[in-house]
Amino acid sequence: KQRIPPSSKTTTPKELIASSHPVEEIRRYIRADSLGYLSMQGLLAAVGKDAGFCHACFSLQYPVAFPMEDLAQLRLFEA
Repeated sequence: KQRIPPSSKTTTPKELIASSHPVEEIRRYIRADSLGYLSMQGLLAAVGKDAGFCHACFSLQYPVAFPMEDLAQLRLFEA
């Protein structure tokens, strides 16, 4: 199984639209007919707990130890 490393492009919850805007506002902004979110429990039930699905970007529970203080260092390697 290939693991994708955590993205250093979006590092804080406030950079994510869903953390600071209500669902209805986001729905209108993206011009969708409807918009909803699955709970983490619902997401894992949909894909199966043994599917190897990494949910660290949602839960911050990484499959390997990831020192959050090193995240700032990753930016030094970006173009």
